[in-house]
Amino acid sequence: MTDLVRKSKKGDKEAFALLIDMHRQLLYNTALLTLHQEDDALDAIQDTILACWENLPTLQKNQYFKTWLVRILLNKCYDIQRRQSHFAYSEAIPEASDEPDWDTSMDVRHAMEKLGNQDQLILSLYYYDDFNIRQIAQTLSISEGAVRTRLTRSRDRFKKIYLEEKGEAV
Repeated sequence: MTDLVRKSKKGDKEAFALLIDMHRQLLYNTALLTLHQEDDALDAIQDTILACWENLPTLQKNQYFKTWLVRILLNKCYDIQRRQSHFAYSEAIPEASDEPDWDTSMDVRHAMEKLGNQDQLILSLYYYDDFNIRQIAQTLSISEGAVRTRLTRSRDRFKKIYLEEKGEAV
């Protein structure tokens, strides 16, 4: 991936297109989790891709491209939220196109929907998008300790909701 970033920084549009394609599902999932409306999510992704291309030469460490890309996306999503006077919520979290249904069960999806935006975002980045603690900290501009704390609290809230939905004792 760092080769593609290096080529993209030199103006290689095909390398940049490949980079964006590699992160397409991550961008979509993150934007939809943040904005809850597909049209808004697609607008944020489009703005992100343009900003990324224009600012790519400013990326200092190529290995942090993924984190940098998601940070730009989140900023674009927050810009859209600020412009809107209301927020609409989607009925479901989209599943990755290659994942079988049994990996993302309806019970898990339903419990995730009941969580707050921050809980959904941090759990999604960690479990679905395979971000590590450091990458999440950089992406959200918070300390690694704060990420660990939020992740623990989000897991606890998820577990409580999930068990309540299943009718099991908490």
